[in-house]
Amino acid sequence: MFDTATKCFKQMFPDSPIAQKYSCSRTKSRVMVEELARDTQTDISGKMKARPFSVATDGSNEGNEKFFPINVNVLSNDGLSVEKHLLSFPSLHADATGEKKIKLLDGELKKHDIGWEKCMAMGSDNASVMTGKHKGVIAYCHKKNKDIFMAGCPCHLLHLAAEKGAKELEVSIEDMLIDVYYYLDKSTKRKQALQAFQTLCGEEQRKILKHGSTRWLSMGKCLERLLQQWEPLTEFFKSELEPKSKGKTTSASSTSSANDLPVPSSVSKKATVPSASSSGTSSKQPSSSRSKKAPVPSASSSGTSSKQPSSGSKKATAPSTSSSGTGRPNSNKQPSTEAATSKKLTRPERVLDTLQSRTKKLYFLFLNNVIPEFDSANVTLQREDPIIHQVRPVVLKLLKSLLVRFVKPSAMLGKSVLSVNYSTSSPASLKSDIDLVIGHGARSYLEKNSTKISSGNQQRFYKDVRRFFVKACDYIKQSIPLADPVLTNAEVVNVSSLSSPQTHFAAVRYFLTRYPFILECLDCTVDIIETEFCNLQVETIPDNILSIERADAQWREIATIKDSDGNVSYMHIAQVMCSILLIPHNNADCERVFSSLFQR
Repeated sequence: MFDTATKCFKQMFPDSPIAQKYSCSRTKSRVMVEELARDTQTDISGKMKARPFSVATDGSNEGNEKFFPINVNVLSNDGLSVEKHLLSFPSLHADATGEKKIKLLDGELKKHDIGWEKCMAMGSDNASVMTGKHKGVIAYCHKKNKDIFMAGCPCHLLHLAAEKGAKELEVSIEDMLIDVYYYLDKSTKRKQALQAFQTLCGEEQRKILKHGSTRWLSMGKCLERLLQQWEPLTEFFKSELEPKSKGKTTSASSTSSANDLPVPSSVSKKATVPSASSSGTSSKQPSSSRSKKAPVPSASSSGTSSKQPSSGSKKATAPSTSSSGTGRPNSNKQPSTEAATSKKLTRPERVLDTLQSRTKKLYFLFLNNVIPEFDSANVTLQREDPIIHQVRPVVLKLLKSLLVRFVKPSAMLGKSVLSVNYSTSSPASLKSDIDLVIGHGARSYLEKNSTKISSGNQQRFYKDVRRFFVKACDYIKQSIPLADPVLTNAEVVNVSSLSSPQTHFAAVRYFLTRYPFILECLDCTVDIIETEFCNLQVETIPDNILSIERADAQWREIATIKDSDGNVSYMHIAQVMCSILLIPHNNADCERVFSSLFQR
C-alpha cells in the first residue's frame, strides 16, 4: 500500500493540489504511520492512567504466529463517554498458555506504564485458557487485582446452547446444511440445474447459503433458505441419482420410499433437466466443518460411487433404512445389513434421504421456529455500544421465551425464571403434546401428514423437542453467571427504570465498594453520589434523553441537567454510571479486529 499510495492519491483526488504534490513511498509513509500510532497510544494510555478501564483480548492463528489484539474500554476526558480502542496487536510464537498470555498482556501495559490497579474487567471468549480458575488468564489477573471481573462472551454461549439443544434431535441439521452447500459449491452445472428446478417448482432462484459452525447467526438464515428451497432441492437430488437408478434401486430411494414427498404437478419425476452428474465432474469439499478433506463422491453416469465418510458430528451417521426415516440407530440391537449399507450412502444419497423424509422435515420446521429466539438475543448482545446492564435481562427474556414453550403456566406463575422446575423427571409441570409450542409451520405440517408419519415417530419427535428445550435451558443457566452481583447490580444503569421500586442505591454502592478508585478519580464522597441518585429518581427524565439509544450518551445528557441556580445536578452519578458501562458485554470487538485484518 505504501508503495502505491502516491499514485493512488493523485488519481483519487485529481482536483487537490496537495494530493498532486504528495510524494511519499514506503520509508516516509511508514514513519508517518508509526508516529501517528504513537500519538494515539499516548492518548489512550493517558486515559487509562487517569480513570478506570477494561481490557479484552482473543487469540487468532494466522501462519506461524498467534495474534492477540488488546482492546481497551476507556472513559473520555470528562468521564461521560465510553470509548473503545485497539491499544496494540502483539503476537506469540510459542504455545498460548494462560501464563504466557498474561505475560504478553502485562508486558504491553508496562510499555505504556499502565498498572492493573484501575482495571475493572477482563473481556474474552469462554475458553478455559482464559477463564480457568487455576491456570487461566483471569487467575493471574486476580493476583494483580482481585476485583477484576471476568466478562465472558454470552453471544458465543447462546450459540452453543442452541447447538447443544439441536444435538438432542433426531437429525443433524448442521450436517445437512453443509452437505447441500458443498455439493453445489464448486459446480456451476449443478447450480444451473438447481435453478431450472427452482423455476419449474415456481420458487424464486436463490442461492443455498453457507453455514459456518463458528458464525453465531448463520444457522437460522441457512435453515430458512433450505426450507424455502426444499421442493426444488428434492427434485434436483432425484435427478442427480437418476443415472444410477436405471436398472436397480438406489439406497436413497429404498430407504424413504414410504416417505416420499409429493411431486408437484408442474414437475415430472423424470424432468429433463441437465444433471451435473452426467458430466462426471465432482468437487472435493469437506463433509462438515469438522472434516477437512472428506472427498465428495462422484455422481458420474457409470453408476459407481466412492465411499463417503460421515461428517464429524456425533449424529452424523447415515439414517436407518427403516421406512420411518428417523435416523436414530437402536443401541440395544446389533446393526442389521440395511444399517451397514446405509453407512455407505454418498453425499447426494444422504441429502435425498433427508429431503424425502417427512419426519426429518418436521424437525427442520421446528428449528426454523425456535432458532430466531436465540438469534434475536444474540443480535442485541452483539451491539457495539456498551450494554453490560442489558446482558442479564436479555438472557432471562430468552430463558422465559423457551420455558413458556414447554412448561405449563401453573408451574411458572409466581416464580422467577431461574427457579422454574422444567426437568423431564417432573412431567406434571410440562405441557402435553398438543400444547407444546413447536411453531405453526411444524404443527400444520404434522396435522397434514398425521397419517403418513407413524405415531411412534410423532411421540419421538415430541420427546426430542422437550429434550432440546431442557438441554438449551440447562446450558444457558450453567454457563452464564446470571446470579453474579456484577450483572445483577449493573442493571441500575438503565435510565428508564430509575424510578422503579426494584432500583436501589445499594447497586451503585456495590460498584463503589468493589472499585474504590472510581471515587478517587471523581474526588467526591459516597454521600454526594447517593444524594444525586435519590434526587434523580424523582426527576422527570425528558423524552429526548430517553429516546437516545446509547446508555452512556443518555447519562451525558443527564449530566447537563441544571437546578434552579444554574448548577449541574447529576454530574457525579452520571460519571459513576459511565464507569460501570466500561465492563465489556461480549468479545465481538476482538472478532471485528480479526475480520477487518484477515478478511474473515
